[in-house]
Amino acid sequence: MSLRPCLSLIAGLMIVSAPATTFADSAGAVGAVDTLTVYESSSDDYAMANGLLTVREKSGTKRDYKWGGSLCPGRNVSAGSLAMLFEALRSQQTVEVVPSYKTGNGATRCLTGFKVSFVRVE
Repeated sequence: MSLRPCLSLIAGLMIVSAPATTFADSAGAVGAVDTLTVYESSSDDYAMANGLLTVREKSGTKRDYKWGGSLCPGRNVSAGSLAMLFEALRSQQTVEVVPSYKTGNGATRCLTGFKVSFVRVE
């Protein structure tokens, strides 16, 4: 076997055996919904992103997660999910959120989902 087919075979095996976690969503840090912004199609910002979720992490850092537009193509958020995020915004003191994301254009964190849970006060 010549060197070229052997290298192609090795490269192919490496791609096939890549761990599934490479393509999995990443989890953001636990925090509270700080702001929720929705851009309508008439907005100048709509072409770049259809919306923005800002999470205030427990460390105090504010982190942005966007969806839609040119920064996050194909990453859309349903009306039901937006309603849940709005309720989490209204209940900041009693609800925590953990966003799931994939990296989009320009290293943007693109929202792919989230987990909400009640803050347990003991």
